[in-house]
Amino acid sequence: MSASELQRIVVVGASAAGLKAAARARRLLPDTAITVLDERDFISYGACGLPYYLSGDVEDLDALRKTNYGAVRDPEYFAAAKGLDVRTGCRAERLDPATRQIFVRGPLGAGESVLAYDALVIATGAGPRSLPGVEPGEAVGFFHTPEDVQVLRRGLETGRIGEVVVVGAGFIGCELAGAFGELWGCGVTLLEAAPWVLPRILDADMAALAAGELRRNDVTLHLDAPVTRAVTEQGRAVVEAGGRTIHADRAVVVVGVQPRVELARAAGLQLGKLGGLVVDGQLRTDLPHVYAAGDCIEVIHAVTGRPCYLPLGSLANRQGRVVGDNLAGIPSRFGAVTGSVCLKIFGWNVAATGLSAQQARDGGLAVRAAWGSFFDRAHYHPEHKLLFLKLVYEQGSRRLLGLQALGEGDAVKRVDVFSALLQRGGRLEDLLDLEFCYSPPYNVALDPLHGIACVALNREERGLAGLGPASVEPGGEAPGGRFVMDLRLAEEIGPEEPALPGALNIPIHELRARVAEIPRDRPLLCVCAMGTRSAEAVVWLASQGFQDIVYLAGGMNLQSAR
Repeated sequence: MSASELQRIVVVGASAAGLKAAARARRLLPDTAITVLDERDFISYGACGLPYYLSGDVEDLDALRKTNYGAVRDPEYFAAAKGLDVRTGCRAERLDPATRQIFVRGPLGAGESVLAYDALVIATGAGPRSLPGVEPGEAVGFFHTPEDVQVLRRGLETGRIGEVVVVGAGFIGCELAGAFGELWGCGVTLLEAAPWVLPRILDADMAALAAGELRRNDVTLHLDAPVTRAVTEQGRAVVEAGGRTIHADRAVVVVGVQPRVELARAAGLQLGKLGGLVVDGQLRTDLPHVYAAGDCIEVIHAVTGRPCYLPLGSLANRQGRVVGDNLAGIPSRFGAVTGSVCLKIFGWNVAATGLSAQQARDGGLAVRAAWGSFFDRAHYHPEHKLLFLKLVYEQGSRRLLGLQALGEGDAVKRVDVFSALLQRGGRLEDLLDLEFCYSPPYNVALDPLHGIACVALNREERGLAGLGPASVEPGGEAPGGRFVMDLRLAEEIGPEEPALPGALNIPIHELRARVAEIPRDRPLLCVCAMGTRSAEAVVWLASQGFQDIVYLAGGMNLQSAR
């Protein structure tokens, strides 16, 4: 069917992907009837802003569904401004692909009606996952809809919620820990079944940095603590996890989402192994004239080439435009994704893209990693902040696999740039070719991505080995009985910093004069604040005949942040 023959388009789902597809199709097909159905009344809102409404950063819930010029995106707005027939309170009950009809229940009080279509868009989104033993009730609930958030916000404003258990230390769980604690001063307990926080985003060594920021802000964190029971008793939440029983005013379960595909499954559409709808590059399903987009579909990962499930608003909006183009006969494709994500944990920025080292190993890749500590602006600029990076790449080919960035510094910019290279199969050397704007208030002369590339290339080309942060436990012995040289100035070593026992303090500018103090019969570990001086020391000491020398990648700054 050509675009000129499209007389009726029906979209199921009035959120990012569905409405973007409908609005794009309307601009390109001004005479086509376009109907959008959604069972909810509160539509077209920025779900990613819900934690910030809870925290108080966003005062008005309606702000999440307003345009950037202040208009509320409700059905009347879409009718007047976009020429779309958006029907809320209408549930799509079933689909008959043979007759191209969709059976609709509602709005409230109405019976079942039938809509015929020439093309259908399924954008049914995702719903919250639960756990065995979790019983939603007065004090136990999810964090997924505006209604969920309004209940919590009222409880915080009235003082009925003072202690909270957050189940799941993933993306939303970590954001909620900050939302409950930072403004409202709640006592927050964060539970995670995995051995580290943000397990789908970070490796354990970098997750330790995020956990450190949570603990510094008085979040009680229990890892390796799967929840077996969460119920309401006498108006309060009782949660059992990892052998503990925790009582709180409220328990919020945020253990991820799953694609809502009931309508599609019943109609016989193909589902992938991850539970989402299978689509091609033009976001067509396996049924003629049926497209799908948003959190209900699976996409292809740029690094692995395999299907993945990434329910992200950024992807959903892009997918909606692709569907709208194709409905109008404009060939458009949705490409592979890198899974770029970012979040804020109290005063820290966390961002990642591509694969973690663990994910890459699980996928059968030969993995190497490089770590580094950097300033995000010139070190003499008063607004400079620390930024910690972990670069993951493939041994042998030097193909880039992933990047993790954490700290008070600008993590997102580095991850965004790195993601663009991942899309194009970039290698370590390609990082050195990147060109960045430079001025002291915005960057250093050599961006941290240049720096982390040099760390990795020094290993590959010169054998300069850097130990990762997990190799040395804070306050613990150096690995392998190594003799430790601390190359910092004495005034750089803070009294609260976890020292390495037995370390010899030789500032880098004294190294050549004091080389006789360094034992030649022991393996050596060089440390400094950020790793740069200790890497230089390794090179010089090797030229003087010393054997078996390594340095602490990222330095003591990275070590102390754990």
